Amino acid sequence: MAAVLALLATGTVLMLRGDDSTHSDGKSTATSPTPTPTPTTINGREFLNVDPPKPKSADDYIQTPGTWLTSRVFATGAEEAVTGYNPTTGKRVWTVPLSGGLCGASRTVTSAGLVAVVFHATKDSDKSYCTRFAVIDVNKGVKVWEKPITDESVTDGLGLNVAISDTVAAAGWPEGSAAYHTSTGAPAWTAPADGCTQEEHLGGAELLTLSYCKTSAGMKFRIGERDPGTGKATWRYEVPKAKGAWLVSSEPLVLGLLQNDKGLDADQLVTVSDEGKVQSTISLGDDYVAGCGEAGGCGATVVSGDTAYLGSDPHSFTAGNRITAFDLTTGKAIRSFSASDDSTLVPVRADGKALVAAQEAEPSAPARVLRLDPATGKSTTLMEMPNELSLNSSLHSLIRTDAKEPMVYDNGRFFLHTGSGYFASDTTPDPMTLAFTTW
Repeated sequence: MAAVLALLATGTVLMLRGDDSTHSDGKSTATSPTPTPTPTTINGREFLNVDPPKPKSADDYIQTPGTWLTSRVFATGAEEAVTGYNPTTGKRVWTVPLSGGLCGASRTVTSAGLVAVVFHATKDSDKSYCTRFAVIDVNKGVKVWEKPITDESVTDGLGLNVAISDTVAAAGWPEGSAAYHTSTGAPAWTAPADGCTQEEHLGGAELLTLSYCKTSAGMKFRIGERDPGTGKATWRYEVPKAKGAWLVSSEPLVLGLLQNDKGLDADQLVTVSDEGKVQSTISLGDDYVAGCGEAGGCGATVVSGDTAYLGSDPHSFTAGNRITAFDLTTGKAIRSFSASDDSTLVPVRADGKALVAAQEAEPSAPARVLRLDPATGKSTTLMEMPNELSLNSSLHSLIRTDAKEPMVYDNGRFFLHTGSGYFASDTTPDPMTLAFTTW
C-alpha cells in the first residue's frame, strides 16, 4: 500500500498501494540465496509451465499474488490457494486451500520459510471481504495459523499491503492496519499507530512501518517500528515534504519519494542514516523507473549494501534502456549497463556486490538473465531462454519494470509468476507461472 497523494480538484485523496532482495522489502525474496556459480551452459530449459486460472465471466476477477523461493520449495499464489513446487523438477508437491480468493501476499519469506497472505472469507469474492489472514509454512506446505481481520474497512483489498518479519506479520490498507505475532497468530495491533490513518509495512528480519500521520504541521509520512506487545511506534524518520512515499529498503533505510504533482512513481530516492539524518538523495526525475506503485515496495529497485540499482525509462517502444548503479552514501552514479537488442533490462536481485538482471524478450530476440558487475563494468550472460516466437511473446509480458510479482533467480534457475490480469475473453493467455534452468 504505498502512500501516494493525489491532489484533485475536489480535495485531497491518499492512494495506497499493495506490499522484497533488499529489492524493496528489506531482505531477499529467497532464503539465503547462494552465490551465483559459473554456469556450465547458458541455455535455459523450461521445466515449469502453469496455466492461468480461467475466469467464468467478464466480471470474474481472480488474483494469485505471491512468489517465494527457499532452498526446499518454489511457492506461488494460485486460485483460492497457495501452491508449492519442487524447485529442481517443477513437480507440484503441495497445495494449501483457502476459503476464498487471494487479496494480497507478502513479498518476502522469513528465514524459517513463513509467508503471509490475506484472502476472501468465502469463494464469492463479490459478496465477501478480504478479512482472513494466514501464515503459511512453504517449506512444509501447511497453514501455521489463520485469523480474522475484524476491521471490514479492508473491503475488497484495494490498496492492501501485506508483509512479514521473523516476529510480526502485518497488513495495511487505506483506513486500517492489523498485525499478528508470526509464530502464534496472537494479535499485535488492530489499528494504525496513534495519530495515524494508514500504514505500509516492509518485511525482513524486523518489520518496518510507513505511516501517514497527523502533526501540527499537517499530514506527514513517518517511518518507524511498532512494538508487537503494545502497538506503540518508535519513529526513525519523518519525511519533511512529499506527495508520496514508499519503503524501498530497511538496511540501509532507503525511501522512494514522489515530489512531482503529476507523477505516480517515485522521482527521488533518499537514504537515511541510523541517526535519522538524510545521508544522500538521488534524483530520478522521469529518467529512471523505481517501480513504486500497485506492486508494493519499489519492485524495479534493488538495494545491496551501499548500492542501488535502477533501470532507465527509454521513453520509446523501439529504444533499449540501461541499468545504473548508484552509490547510496553519495547519491552519485557509479556505472551504467546498456541493454542489447533495443530491449529492456530489469533489476532482479543482488549477487554479492553485483546485480542479477533480466532482459525482456523481443519478437526475434530471446530473454536473458545477466550478471552486471559495477566494479569491473563486465556483463555476463547467466541464462538465455529458447528463441521461440510464442515464448518470446510471453516473456516480453512477464519481464517488466512494472511487474507486480518479483522475478526470482537463484543458482541457475529463473522463476516468473503473474499475480493478476486474467480475462475470460483471452483465448490464448500467457502462462501464470514459468521456470527455466541451466542444469
